[in-house]
Amino acid sequence: MHKLHWNKIGTGKIHLVLIHGWGFNSKIWNMLFSKLHKNFKIHLVDLPGFGKNYDLKFTNLKDIVQLLEKYIPNNSILLGWSMGGLITNKIALYYPKKIIGLINVTSSPCFITRPNWPGIPKYQLLKFYYQLTENYQETISNFIKMQNINSKCLNQEIHTLKNLVLSQPKPTISTLKNGLELLYSSDLRKEMTTLNIPILRIYGSLDTLVPKKIAEILDQQLPKSQHKIMNQCAHAPFISNKYEFCSIILKFSQNLHILK
Repeated sequence: MHKLHWNKIGTGKIHLVLIHGWGFNSKIWNMLFSKLHKNFKIHLVDLPGFGKNYDLKFTNLKDIVQLLEKYIPNNSILLGWSMGGLITNKIALYYPKKIIGLINVTSSPCFITRPNWPGIPKYQLLKFYYQLTENYQETISNFIKMQNINSKCLNQEIHTLKNLVLSQPKPTISTLKNGLELLYSSDLRKEMTTLNIPILRIYGSLDTLVPKKIAEILDQQLPKSQHKIMNQCAHAPFISNKYEFCSIILKFSQNLHILK
């Protein structure tokens, strides 16, 4: 297996590992660097099959976790967006001593609708899968454009971000299908109740993929966690409201204990 491409930027003392979502790559975080690089050592990883790691393979969540763990330093905050939240949570479950905090961004321990659980109907994810496989560039471009709900970020920034994400190798159909299966099959609701790590869950008030009503359910199931619902945001609040998003991250990190 080839070596995993892993990039680091920033001069801060706290390690912040950013894990992107299904269909994307690490360039999706580009708008955050100017606000976070002085406070964190930011670790940017393209998941296996995506971005610069497009030629690496995975078949399940365990494969990804075992590969990434080798690169994650002690005293890390793991931040996972959407599908990336499943990955960061599983890493914390397997290797809790390396992690001082978890941040789930518009993510869910169980993405699919189940009895008494608000999630995504399977057909909706399948539709996105077909859109990605049939016209990857248009689908990604439209998704990024749609995040600029309240016009707080400049159109030029959105255009630059879109071009950066699309400048990377696109994932294969096999990779996209494996990601779909991961979203279909993963259910970490019971496992996550065993975590003693501080958890911050961030939701978008207008998100149709991970509905905000999950927040109150998880408040009961994960009493040591906390949540923040960002107003006028959809599935990528770090794009539409980057300044507020960064402030939330900084505030959370200030209350964490770095182990010696």
